[in-house]
Amino acid sequence: MLLTERLVLLLLDPRHGSVRTQGILTAQTLFAAALLADLTLAGRLQTDGTHWYQDSALPLAHPLLADLQHALGMNALPPQHALRLARRKLPQLRVRLLDGLARRDLLHRVPRIKWLPRAGHRYPLRSQQARDESAADLLRAASASQSPADYALLLLADTAGLLKSLPPAAHGVAYAALGVLDSNADLPPQMRVLALLRRVLLDQ
Repeated sequence: MLLTERLVLLLLDPRHGSVRTQGILTAQTLFAAALLADLTLAGRLQTDGTHWYQDSALPLAHPLLADLQHALGMNALPPQHALRLARRKLPQLRVRLLDGLARRDLLHRVPRIKWLPRAGHRYPLRSQQARDESAADLLRAASASQSPADYALLLLADTAGLLKSLPPAAHGVAYAALGVLDSNADLPPQMRVLALLRRVLLDQ
């Protein structure tokens, strides 16, 4: 499961089937940023310190990541521009992500108004296990961040306003971990990309 999809499950109202971000960003921007993090974790997004670039044109299996690869192209891009491209060239990310989870039977897909299909759909939770696993991933990342995937989940959860719901002890540890990304320390390659992503999101 993509990190972006886990984020959707964490932000989902399980009964009403809607996703609302609790932070200051729109869902489109948040999920575009999450897909950039997923591309990083897949080993495809690199940085020279100020720009991002892809080190492989080979497509990835997930259609959203393949679309993101195509949108970014192979030129080096400032992170702010990469986020704008992802946001603009991958429209309706919220719906595409919800539909994808529904196709895998993790969510229901219910018309908002039965006799008016154009009104869209609700996506009530179907798999409580999937949501619980995502919540456990976040708590584990907050309590003891060890991998780039942990740091990516933390920075996105912070942007989405999810860290405030953690137990107080984990909350403090999570922000201490994010301080690693905020520092100017010499970080491993994937962490350097994530550090730039965090700076871009904090500037939104």
